[in-house]
Amino acid sequence: MKKYILPVVLLALLSGCGKVKDVSEVSSQIEIVSGTAAATTSETSSTEAETTTDDDDKKTTTTQKAGDKISGTTTSVKSTGRVVTRASGGSVVHGTTRVVPTAPRTTSKTTTSSTSTQQPTTQPATYDPKDYSSITFELKDDKLEVIRPYSDGKSRSPQTLTVDTSEIKEKLEESPSKTINDFIESVDYDFDGYPDLFVAEKSDDLNKTGKYFRYDPEKGAYVSWSELNSLKFETKIQESTNRLKVLENINGVDWNQKFYEWNSQNQLVLREYIHQYTVDGDIIVETITYDENGFQLSRTVEHDNGEPYEEGTTTPIEEE
Repeated sequence: MKKYILPVVLLALLSGCGKVKDVSEVSSQIEIVSGTAAATTSETSSTEAETTTDDDDKKTTTTQKAGDKISGTTTSVKSTGRVVTRASGGSVVHGTTRVVPTAPRTTSKTTTSSTSTQQPTTQPATYDPKDYSSITFELKDDKLEVIRPYSDGKSRSPQTLTVDTSEIKEKLEESPSKTINDFIESVDYDFDGYPDLFVAEKSDDLNKTGKYFRYDPEKGAYVSWSELNSLKFETKIQESTNRLKVLENINGVDWNQKFYEWNSQNQLVLREYIHQYTVDGDIIVETITYDENGFQLSRTVEHDNGEPYEEGTTTPIEEE
């Protein structure tokens, strides 16, 4: 029996049991195009050989791993993320390949709440209408501008006064030392605590004529004053009586002087009229008084030395 076993073992050994068949590896190349992976790989497979020996009636079975067997070519194509690998002569292997994606272009968009980005409302610059202390005046392009500081620290003109500035410009050019303030009188003519304006448009050695403006503390502006503009000439305040005194000088000797005051209805009424004129070299003074409603109270005509004058003996200069 032994003489038959030995040749069988030798024959098995010679038949290539335990030998490894090598196959040159094929270089792998991986190309990724639009998410598809193609590859050529080498797969190894193994064969096993079983040898049975009988030594002293003992049977020994030996299993040897002959080595890795390379067979077949595999192609992996990405379709649904799963790769099926088939090897000739082998089993089906399921696996997943990692695909390198194309980096997407990202756009950063920041949304900010409107309440957080909304700028605080800028309040318009204003001024205190009752504050007249910082008001100044400028002559610009034949216009008289009222200049005052605003709450933003800047000065600007909120108002232009309608006056004739032609003579004012001429006199400013003739006398560089003069300023616009030389032609403006700031006086509280109605005794309300706010200074009003008289702008002298025309002036000579005898008279000044111009425009009057009342200060309105509610508006913070000067308002054209019809009552005082009817007086036409420059007005002064008689401090002893708080009356407004208006003088019209005719020739230096002859003149008309009127005294006004504000009545209980805040109306400007004539309270006294004085007319001085000359008759044959004599200076005659006529004085008429009125009540607060404009009715005449008294009338006297006398020489400038206080002696009574007999009317009708001379013709006085008529009031214009």
